[in-house]
Amino acid sequence: MRYKAVIFDFFGTLTVASSPEMRAASLAEVADAIGIPVEEFRPAWWDVWPERCVGAMGDFPTALAAVARGLGHSPTDEQIAKATELRRASERSFRVMRPDAVDTLATLREWGLGTALISDCTDELSDEWETVPVAPYIQVPVFSFTARLRKPDPRIYALAFEGLSVQPSDCLYVGDGGSHELPGARATGMTAVRILDEVGLVHHRFEPVEWDGDTIDSLASVLTLVR
Repeated sequence: MRYKAVIFDFFGTLTVASSPEMRAASLAEVADAIGIPVEEFRPAWWDVWPERCVGAMGDFPTALAAVARGLGHSPTDEQIAKATELRRASERSFRVMRPDAVDTLATLREWGLGTALISDCTDELSDEWETVPVAPYIQVPVFSFTARLRKPDPRIYALAFEGLSVQPSDCLYVGDGGSHELPGARATGMTAVRILDEVGLVHHRFEPVEWDGDTIDSLASVLTLVR
Protein backbone atom coordinates (compact mmCIF):
# COMPACT_ATOMS: atom_id res chain seq x y z
CA MET A 1 0.00 0.00 0.00
CA ARG A 2 1.17 3.51 -0.76
CA TYR A 3 -0.23 4.88 2.53
CA LYS A 4 -0.93 3.56 6.01
CA ALA A 5 -3.92 5.78 6.68
CA VAL A 6 -6.49 8.02 5.03
CA ILE A 7 -7.86 11.10 6.78
CA PHE A 8 -11.14 12.57 5.55
CA ASP A 9 -13.00 15.82 5.85
CA PHE A 10 -16.72 15.35 6.48
CA PHE A 11 -19.07 17.92 4.94
CA GLY A 12 -18.86 17.92 1.14
CA THR A 13 -16.33 15.09 1.23
CA LEU A 14 -18.03 12.10 2.79
CA THR A 15 -21.39 13.82 2.40
CA VAL A 16 -23.26 15.23 -0.57
CA ALA A 17 -22.51 18.94 -0.63
CA SER A 18 -25.08 21.27 0.88
CA SER A 19 -25.97 24.28 -1.25
CA PRO A 20 -26.08 27.93 -0.16
CA GLU A 21 -29.86 27.79 -0.62
CA MET A 22 -30.18 24.84 1.78
CA ARG A 23 -28.09 26.55 4.41
CA ALA A 24 -29.94 29.85 3.98
CA ALA A 25 -33.31 28.14 4.40
CA SER A 26 -32.12 26.44 7.58
CA LEU A 27 -30.91 29.72 9.02
CA ALA A 28 -34.18 31.45 8.11
CA GLU A 29 -36.07 28.82 10.14
CA VAL A 30 -33.90 29.50 13.17
CA ALA A 31 -34.25 33.28 12.85
CA ASP A 32 -38.02 32.99 12.54
CA ALA A 33 -38.22 30.75 15.59
CA ILE A 34 -36.52 33.36 17.79
CA GLY A 35 -38.33 36.31 16.24
CA ILE A 36 -35.37 38.05 14.58
CA PRO A 37 -35.47 39.14 10.91
CA VAL A 38 -33.17 36.82 9.00
CA GLU A 39 -31.49 39.76 7.26
CA GLU A 40 -30.39 40.95 10.70
CA PHE A 41 -29.59 37.53 12.13
CA ARG A 42 -27.67 35.97 9.22
CA PRO A 43 -24.56 38.20 9.16
CA ALA A 44 -24.25 38.20 12.94
CA TRP A 45 -24.49 34.40 13.06
CA TRP A 46 -22.01 33.79 10.27
CA ASP A 47 -19.57 36.36 11.67
CA VAL A 48 -19.10 34.25 14.80
CA TRP A 49 -18.54 30.96 12.94
CA PRO A 50 -14.82 30.87 13.91
CA GLU A 51 -15.81 31.06 17.58
CA ARG A 52 -18.77 28.71 17.30
CA CYS A 53 -16.88 25.91 15.55
CA VAL A 54 -14.21 25.70 18.25
CA GLY A 55 -16.73 25.68 21.08
CA ALA A 56 -15.81 29.15 22.33
CA MET A 57 -19.49 30.13 22.48
CA GLY A 58 -20.78 26.89 23.95
CA ASP A 59 -23.43 24.66 22.42
CA PHE A 60 -26.02 25.81 19.91
CA PRO A 61 -28.65 27.11 22.39
CA THR A 62 -26.00 29.06 24.32
CA ALA A 63 -24.45 30.55 21.18
CA LEU A 64 -27.86 31.40 19.76
CA ALA A 65 -28.90 33.24 22.90
CA ALA A 66 -25.62 35.18 22.94
CA VAL A 67 -25.98 36.29 19.32
CA ALA A 68 -29.60 37.30 19.92
CA ARG A 69 -28.61 39.39 22.93
CA GLY A 70 -25.90 41.05 20.88
CA LEU A 71 -28.60 42.12 18.44
CA GLY A 72 -30.74 43.49 21.23
CA HIS A 73 -33.24 40.60 21.38
CA SER A 74 -34.22 38.34 24.26
CA PRO A 75 -35.81 35.14 22.94
CA THR A 76 -37.67 32.99 25.45
CA ASP A 77 -36.54 29.55 26.55
CA GLU A 78 -39.36 28.10 24.45
CA GLN A 79 -38.16 29.98 21.36
CA ILE A 80 -34.58 28.80 21.89
CA ALA A 81 -35.78 25.21 22.32
CA LYS A 82 -37.81 25.39 19.11
CA ALA A 83 -34.90 26.89 17.19
CA THR A 84 -32.62 24.15 18.53
CA GLU A 85 -35.02 21.45 17.37
CA LEU A 86 -35.14 22.98 13.90
CA ARG A 87 -31.37 23.32 13.79
CA ARG A 88 -30.81 19.68 14.75
CA ALA A 89 -33.24 18.53 12.07
CA SER A 90 -31.61 20.60 9.34
CA GLU A 91 -28.11 19.50 10.35
CA ARG A 92 -29.21 15.88 10.01
CA SER A 93 -30.41 16.66 6.49
CA PHE A 94 -26.88 17.85 5.62
CA ARG A 95 -25.44 14.42 6.48
CA VAL A 96 -26.51 12.57 3.34
CA MET A 97 -23.57 10.33 2.46
CA ARG A 98 -22.02 10.24 -0.97
CA PRO A 99 -23.16 6.97 -2.55
CA ASP A 100 -19.69 5.42 -2.37
CA ALA A 101 -18.78 6.65 1.14
CA VAL A 102 -19.60 3.58 3.23
CA ASP A 103 -18.19 1.08 0.73
CA THR A 104 -14.96 3.05 0.34
CA LEU A 105 -14.38 3.32 4.06
CA ALA A 106 -15.29 -0.31 4.66
CA THR A 107 -12.80 -1.39 2.01
CA LEU A 108 -10.02 0.74 3.49
CA ARG A 109 -10.57 -0.92 6.85
CA GLU A 110 -10.65 -4.38 5.24
CA TRP A 111 -7.27 -3.58 3.67
CA GLY A 112 -5.89 -2.68 7.08
CA LEU A 113 -5.52 1.05 6.54
CA GLY A 114 -6.16 3.49 9.36
CA THR A 115 -9.03 5.95 8.97
CA ALA A 116 -9.62 9.29 10.63
CA LEU A 117 -11.93 12.24 10.24
CA ILE A 118 -11.31 15.96 10.79
CA SER A 119 -14.38 18.18 10.63
CA ASP A 120 -14.84 21.88 11.30
CA CYS A 121 -18.26 21.67 12.91
CA THR A 122 -20.47 22.73 15.77
CA ASP A 123 -21.85 20.50 18.50
CA GLU A 124 -24.54 18.78 16.42
CA LEU A 125 -22.15 16.48 14.56
CA SER A 126 -20.06 15.44 17.56
CA ASP A 127 -23.18 14.87 19.68
CA GLU A 128 -24.82 12.61 17.07
CA TRP A 129 -21.72 11.05 15.50
CA GLU A 130 -22.68 7.49 16.41
CA THR A 131 -25.81 7.80 14.24
CA VAL A 132 -23.83 8.66 11.11
CA PRO A 133 -23.50 5.73 8.66
CA VAL A 134 -19.72 6.06 8.26
CA ALA A 135 -19.01 6.27 12.00
CA PRO A 136 -18.23 2.53 12.43
CA TYR A 137 -15.46 2.81 9.83
CA ILE A 138 -13.70 5.88 11.26
CA GLN A 139 -11.15 4.97 13.92
CA VAL A 140 -10.24 8.50 15.02
CA PRO A 141 -12.93 11.18 14.64
CA VAL A 142 -11.71 14.72 15.34
CA PHE A 143 -14.25 17.52 15.69
CA SER A 144 -13.23 21.15 15.88
CA PHE A 145 -15.95 21.81 18.47
CA THR A 146 -14.51 19.36 20.98
CA ALA A 147 -10.84 19.75 19.97
CA ARG A 148 -11.10 23.55 20.37
CA LEU A 149 -9.08 23.83 17.15
CA ARG A 150 -10.01 24.35 13.52
CA LYS A 151 -8.39 23.78 10.16
CA PRO A 152 -5.80 24.67 8.96
CA ASP A 153 -4.20 24.72 12.43
CA PRO A 154 -1.51 21.99 12.25
CA ARG A 155 -2.47 20.78 15.72
CA ILE A 156 -5.86 19.52 14.57
CA TYR A 157 -4.26 17.39 11.84
CA ALA A 158 -1.83 16.02 14.42
CA LEU A 159 -4.72 14.80 16.55
CA ALA A 160 -5.71 12.56 13.64
CA PHE A 161 -2.40 11.08 12.54
CA GLU A 162 -1.06 10.82 16.08
CA GLY A 163 -4.31 9.17 17.11
CA LEU A 164 -3.68 6.58 14.42
CA SER A 165 -0.02 6.23 15.47
CA VAL A 166 1.27 6.99 11.97
CA GLN A 167 3.55 9.61 10.49
CA PRO A 168 2.01 12.39 8.38
CA SER A 169 4.05 11.23 5.39
CA ASP A 170 2.15 7.93 5.58
CA CYS A 171 -1.25 9.66 5.32
CA LEU A 172 -3.50 10.65 2.45
CA TYR A 173 -5.80 13.58 3.26
CA VAL A 174 -9.07 13.88 1.31
CA GLY A 175 -11.21 17.00 1.42
CA ASP A 176 -13.38 19.26 -0.70
CA GLY A 177 -11.15 22.23 0.12
CA GLY A 178 -13.11 24.27 2.63
CA SER A 179 -11.37 25.88 5.61
CA HIS A 180 -8.08 26.00 3.64
CA GLU A 181 -7.77 22.37 4.68
CA LEU A 182 -5.76 21.10 1.72
CA PRO A 183 -2.77 23.47 1.97
CA GLY A 184 -2.94 22.94 5.73
CA ALA A 185 -2.77 19.17 5.36
CA ARG A 186 0.07 19.39 2.87
CA ALA A 187 2.02 21.69 5.21
CA THR A 188 2.01 18.97 7.88
CA GLY A 189 3.67 16.51 5.50
CA MET A 190 0.58 14.63 4.36
CA THR A 191 -0.34 14.04 0.73
CA ALA A 192 -3.55 15.95 0.03
CA VAL A 193 -6.14 15.53 -2.70
CA ARG A 194 -9.28 17.51 -3.39
CA ILE A 195 -12.55 15.71 -4.04
CA LEU A 196 -14.71 17.68 -6.43
CA ASP A 197 -18.31 18.65 -5.78
CA GLU A 198 -21.09 16.80 -7.52
CA VAL A 199 -21.64 18.09 -11.05
CA GLY A 200 -23.77 21.22 -11.14
CA LEU A 201 -23.93 21.70 -7.38
CA VAL A 202 -22.48 24.80 -5.75
CA HIS A 203 -21.14 24.06 -2.27
CA HIS A 204 -21.80 26.19 0.79
CA ARG A 205 -18.40 27.40 2.03
CA PHE A 206 -17.17 30.27 4.13
CA GLU A 207 -14.22 30.97 1.83
CA PRO A 208 -13.12 30.12 -1.73
CA VAL A 209 -11.04 27.01 -2.41
CA GLU A 210 -7.43 27.64 -3.34
CA TRP A 211 -5.75 24.45 -4.50
CA ASP A 212 -3.23 23.62 -7.20
CA GLY A 213 -2.81 19.94 -6.39
CA ASP A 214 -4.43 16.69 -7.45
CA THR A 215 -8.18 16.18 -7.63
CA ILE A 216 -10.55 13.21 -7.72
CA ASP A 217 -14.24 13.06 -8.58
CA SER A 218 -15.37 10.20 -6.32
CA LEU A 219 -14.49 8.58 -3.02
CA ALA A 220 -14.00 5.28 -4.79
CA SER A 221 -10.97 6.88 -6.47
CA VAL A 222 -9.29 6.89 -3.07
CA LEU A 223 -8.94 3.11 -3.33
CA THR A 224 -6.87 3.51 -6.49
CA LEU A 225 -4.68 6.17 -4.88
CA VAL A 226 -3.79 4.13 -1.82
CA ARG A 227 -2.74 1.16 -3.95
